[in-house]
Amino acid sequence: MTRTERILYRRRYLLWIVAALLFLGGGLALAFLQIDRAQQRGDQLAAEADRRGNAVTTLATDVRTLRSQIQAKGGTPAAPDPAKAVEDLPDRAEVPVPIPGPPGPKGDKGDPGKAAPTVTPSPGAPGTPGAAGADSTVPGPQGPAGPPGADSTVPGPAGPAGDKGDKGDPGQAPSGWTFTDGTGTTYECAPDSTGGAHYTCQMTSAPSKSSSERRGLLGAGLLTMTAAYRRL
Repeated sequence: MTRTERILYRRRYLLWIVAALLFLGGGLALAFLQIDRAQQRGDQLAAEADRRGNAVTTLATDVRTLRSQIQAKGGTPAAPDPAKAVEDLPDRAEVPVPIPGPPGPKGDKGDPGKAAPTVTPSPGAPGTPGAAGADSTVPGPQGPAGPPGADSTVPGPAGPAGDKGDKGDPGQAPSGWTFTDGTGTTYECAPDSTGGAHYTCQMTSAPSKSSSERRGLLGAGLLTMTAAYRRL
């Protein structure tokens, strides 16, 4: 430890006291500065209030003078008396304006108040029904699906014609057939060839002789008849 350090160490309490005094002095100086600024601002506010009080007094005096002139000519002033138009006009026009002093000491605590009465509310009379509201412009949610309806007993109108179907496959020629003509003669027709469309008919049974004599001409023509079937 050097000599300087030993001296400072021995006198450390003195240094702390000096530092504390400097700190307190700075705080006091700052406080006095704030007090001075507040005093200056208070003086400015008081001066401004005095100027406004003088202006109010001047305006009130002018209004009263104008009212007196109008009343002297037999007219009715439109502006009311300043004392009636402005509440507490004498106090507002007082110059210098009194500056409120510091707040007084705190007063004693007041006595506790009485307990509030218990109030039991009772429902009032029902009001009159209100007017019906306007129809809503917003559609409501979709309701659930209803049960299926009963089958109708009235047939519905015919539907439109459908599209034309595809052309069908060509049909097959019949393997033969049997027919009876007007005279009672029965013929059996068979194709001339397998799968052919040309047929030959032969008589398989004939009516009685009396019937054939009455219609012999027709029977003779049918004996030589051949049938041809062509596919569409």
